[in-house]
Amino acid sequence: MLILLRTADARIAAHMTAPLAEAGLRLVVEMPTVADARMQAPEGTAPMVHPEPDALVADLDLLAPPSPDGGPDGGPVGKGLSGDAPGIPPGIPLILLHTATARQESRRVRAAGLPASARLLRAPFAAGALVTALRAAGLAAPPGRGPLAAGVLALGDIVFDPVTGRATRDFRPLSLHPQERLLLELLLRRAGSVVHRTDIAHWCLDYAATPAPHAPHSPHSPHSPHSPHSVDVLVSRLRRTLARAASPGSPGSPGSHSRTVGTRLRTVRGVGYRLETD
Repeated sequence: MLILLRTADARIAAHMTAPLAEAGLRLVVEMPTVADARMQAPEGTAPMVHPEPDALVADLDLLAPPSPDGGPDGGPVGKGLSGDAPGIPPGIPLILLHTATARQESRRVRAAGLPASARLLRAPFAAGALVTALRAAGLAAPPGRGPLAAGVLALGDIVFDPVTGRATRDFRPLSLHPQERLLLELLLRRAGSVVHRTDIAHWCLDYAATPAPHAPHSPHSPHSPHSPHSVDVLVSRLRRTLARAASPGSPGSPGSHSRTVGTRLRTVRGVGYRLETD
């Protein structure tokens, strides 16, 4: 599947390309520059798109620039930073990237005449959040073909529906934070295999909190993580959520030392984490 990304933020392309490719989504980037309005793309991404894309992900400011007086209404559809950026391919899911609140940006979307079916995604965001938005916008894949494929995920006593976001353990509902939901889906899709910490960071943490590829992990780097232990914190939160819903005496339940069959989130030191069952 081909996703057309139209953005003025180079960080988005830098952080989304690899995890989306692993998910079976090809990202094609159009980056209008303020200086000359030519479409440019970061190294390693296709500069222009020729086939029809399956979805468009675009900065709201490129499709509906703020009005000169600073009001909430946008400008004409299809106008980019230079005023001549391509318009919206018809009949495909549209994800609009924004930085204000959804309520504020919804007014701009309506004023600019953008499709009512367009989904809003607030930046910065994680790769998994983008895939979730694409799924909610109607993009789907054949069964068994990556995270956009329909179908419930299950391992042991844990069941997760990616479409609705509903998760249960031993038939008990799991109350999951959005990042926990992304992590659980990632672990379930790779059940039995070790999920590396870098994969978790790119899939579950927003690009502002994740180091850019090949970038130095300096505390002074603009792309350094907010916390060096952000992945560990997220995994710990999910582990506690799963433990609260576990049946008494099952692995992972509070105070349990039992060898009863069940699902557990195991740490693989120095590598990552694995969701497994006996």
